[in-house]
Amino acid sequence: MNMKLCMVAVMIAGMSAGAVGGEAESPPRTISVSGTAVTRTVPDTIVWHITVSDYDKDLLRAKESSDVKLKAILELRDELGIKPDDLETGHVRIQREYDRDERGRRGDFKHFAVTRSVTIRQRELKRFDEFFSGLVSSAQMEVSLSFESSRLYELRAETRLKALRLAREKAEAMAGELGAKLGRILTIDEHRPTGRLLDLMSNAMFVDRGSRPEVDASSGTFAPGAIEVQVTVYTTFGIE
Repeated sequence: MNMKLCMVAVMIAGMSAGAVGGEAESPPRTISVSGTAVTRTVPDTIVWHITVSDYDKDLLRAKESSDVKLKAILELRDELGIKPDDLETGHVRIQREYDRDERGRRGDFKHFAVTRSVTIRQRELKRFDEFFSGLVSSAQMEVSLSFESSRLYELRAETRLKALRLAREKAEAMAGELGAKLGRILTIDEHRPTGRLLDLMSNAMFVDRGSRPEVDASSGTFAPGAIEVQVTVYTTFGIE
């Protein structure tokens, strides 16, 4: 009889411990949201990306032709008043190229390809036509451009804080609609989450980019447009 009572007591104690343990392991109540903010600003710098390529079966002749083009571009420093820090020459790439058949199989040697890159930063946007004409007339090259702002780091910091405020406002509104109160912040992340948290935020997107304004080539004028800085942050709050 005493043995049976002891067994019953042990079973009751185990059930009580399991109940207490179950309460301790219950997941906290949380809400996970994203906040996205966008800031637009007019660029104050044009970045010219220049590539010169030369081809010849004789590597020395290809290199000499490349040297002539590069020298013509470097002479623009004085002509356009480019500061030394605003003109950078990239690496030289030398590659053997071969003929290819219709299946892409390599055939006979065709020539050497010597490729060089140059980056020029133009600080005065109103001189766009002057720079463009100077580059095109100096040497045969491939040219593309992008836009920058000297305030980009500052703008990203401001936009990030705006995104945080928007995330909190969203969480407060969602919790309030369901009769709950927003608790303390649990996580803050500027990188796109993975796993279950990503599923909860599948409609969210992280973008931090600069848009490329267009040039009005028909009239010879230049319309710089604006750079867009878009930042998304991901947050998790406790709810009470």
